[in-house]
Amino acid sequence: MLCFVTADIRREIFKIALPVSLESTVQLALGFVNQVIVGTLGTATIAAVGLANNVLFIGILCLNTLGAGCAILASRARGRGDEAAVKRIVSFFLGFSLVLALLLALPLGLGASSFLKLVGANPEITSIGGPYLSLVALSLPLITLSVVSSAAFRSIGRARIPMLVTIPAITLIPLLSWLFVFPLEMGAVGAAVAALVAQGVRALVLLGLIFGSPWGLRWTWPDLRQARRLLGEAVPLVLPLFITEVVFSGGVFLFALLFERLGTQELAVFQIVSNLEMVFITASAGLHYAATVLVAQAIGRADSPGVWGVSRLIWRIGLFSAAIFGLVFALFAFLLPLLYPNTTPQVQQWAFWAVLLNALFQPVKVSNFIFFGTLASGGDTRFLLLSDFVTVFLVGLPLAWLLAFPVGLGLWGIFLGRLLGEETVRVAMFLWRYRGGQWFRLDSKARALAAGNSA
Repeated sequence: MLCFVTADIRREIFKIALPVSLESTVQLALGFVNQVIVGTLGTATIAAVGLANNVLFIGILCLNTLGAGCAILASRARGRGDEAAVKRIVSFFLGFSLVLALLLALPLGLGASSFLKLVGANPEITSIGGPYLSLVALSLPLITLSVVSSAAFRSIGRARIPMLVTIPAITLIPLLSWLFVFPLEMGAVGAAVAALVAQGVRALVLLGLIFGSPWGLRWTWPDLRQARRLLGEAVPLVLPLFITEVVFSGGVFLFALLFERLGTQELAVFQIVSNLEMVFITASAGLHYAATVLVAQAIGRADSPGVWGVSRLIWRIGLFSAAIFGLVFALFAFLLPLLYPNTTPQVQQWAFWAVLLNALFQPVKVSNFIFFGTLASGGDTRFLLLSDFVTVFLVGLPLAWLLAFPVGLGLWGIFLGRLLGEETVRVAMFLWRYRGGQWFRLDSKARALAAGNSA
């Protein structure tokens, strides 16, 4: 019986994880191809577009927490068999996320160049990155709607639909980018237009499918009382996640500024390594979503053994996945001269060794990815916020600055500060919290329902 249950759990894990991982990997691989296209414009453009994308990355990660909140609450409702609540939750989160995304995107789009100047970017970086950021900022509402729609599909067991929509839509980015950058000679701005068009297509198709197809849900906007209750459940769950992502993505941006302080070549190395690494680390991204959905469902049906069983199994699968894809990531270091022929030999040499260094830490990074989804599904979002604040601002950034500048290790000091001071300390904190068992409480509604049925 145990083997059957284990096989069934594995089937559910891969049913969610494989489509999400494939979708995420293809999406980032195509984004990497787009970076290679932009990279033909030179080292300064790589650095400028990369820095602008780091700013956009902050907004994307922060707004992605709305998708996580939708997935957790919808999965809990589905776990206890309340399909009407699932429809209300998805409808509420889509409307709420659109408003928040617009409030963030419009000021950023209008003040992109001023923002880059404010954070200390040099005039060359600002002149290239400002117009690019002004356009890609407008894609934030589109990306957010796609993320929440995708989370809804995964929560109801249809993880393949977002994959089947996203891959063709995102394929448009490098195709249009090539057209706009080369034949139309629009430069970096052309790449921004390509991203905006592709994200618009993706969002419209996903929204049409979630509310206008037999595989989706019926639009069910909650009444005032239900909306207040949903808001009361969503804010304590999502707000700490939102602040956590501000801290994390803000830390990534500050790390980028440390590299920019060293020089344009160092910043280009950071952007090259980060974008290439994301392609391989997100090959395990589906396990993060599987943990979020399946652990939340177990909590929703008040199944404590299921919470522990599925979370441990996902972590073990994640370690194996990280080892495989970490090796492939390391092998790509030998292809950097072919991928970035217009960069300097110094950039290529630094990037080669930086790729090998980061590949060694793939199991640690994937573990952090999975534990984040697991702890979030249990509602332990305040601890996630605490862990990010400690690892980024109290350990990672100070150690990176110390090693890079006073000690004199340069870009290697920043890489080591981030890997040792941020990632390693974070996984230690996550393991301590996870093993303590205080990160989740079983759904009180499900327990009350079970007690009523037994009576």
